[in-house]
Amino acid sequence: MRNIFIIIALLLSYGICQAQDEMPVISADRPGALTGTDIMPQFKLQWETGMSVELDSDASHTITLNSSLLRFGLFERAEVRIGTDFLLSNIGKAMEPSFDMAPISIGLKTMLHEGSGIIPSIAFLAEMRAPHFGMKVLLPAHLTPSFHLLIDHTLNDRLSLGYNIGAEWDGGTAIPTTLLGMGVYYDLSEKIGSFVEAYNYLHPVENNQYLAEFGFTWLLSRRVQLDIAADLDLQNLGKYCILSFGFSWLIN
Repeated sequence: MRNIFIIIALLLSYGICQAQDEMPVISADRPGALTGTDIMPQFKLQWETGMSVELDSDASHTITLNSSLLRFGLFERAEVRIGTDFLLSNIGKAMEPSFDMAPISIGLKTMLHEGSGIIPSIAFLAEMRAPHFGMKVLLPAHLTPSFHLLIDHTLNDRLSLGYNIGAEWDGGTAIPTTLLGMGVYYDLSEKIGSFVEAYNYLHPVENNQYLAEFGFTWLLSRRVQLDIAADLDLQNLGKYCILSFGFSWLIN
């Protein structure tokens, strides 16, 4: 009888180890302004959330109390995404701070080509912010679609490059804003990652924006990742920045 219990215990231990080995390692789209090509495994659900503080030279601050993105693997090569932000604005001004909920975004990311060797991975992301879901003060007058071509280029086991090219509508005009971005990603260890991104918003009418973001990620387990990052306005260094931190959780 004792031998039977030992055999059962060994089999259970082996099964648990196998399940852990088969569990996918979390791959989050946060932090960073750019989006990677990784697609959620089919029928897997992931929650990515965080908090940020936007500091401006005019003494007004905006705190994103919660920025949430839910990602679900719909098919082997496609995922659906739902996200929104909860904001506390006008902090530091004479007026009362206001609490707002940003319009809900719904999107689809699909893998177009899985990279191999010098050939990069290519994915496409389409999102829409609905004008009927969110605080009225932040609702756009029209639908606000965005379309991004996502490219990831793995150079070796630790170093990779990422590129985003996209068009975004703000809901106020029919003229889109062009996004151009490039990022460098380097794994300092098996659990610590780092990145630097430069990205530009090119407006046909308004002034262009030239921004950069850098930060670190910490893989706590196969399911959980922490992150910290900072954004800078390259045209107004020292006058504007965003500090953020958050975590991502592979739920199942």
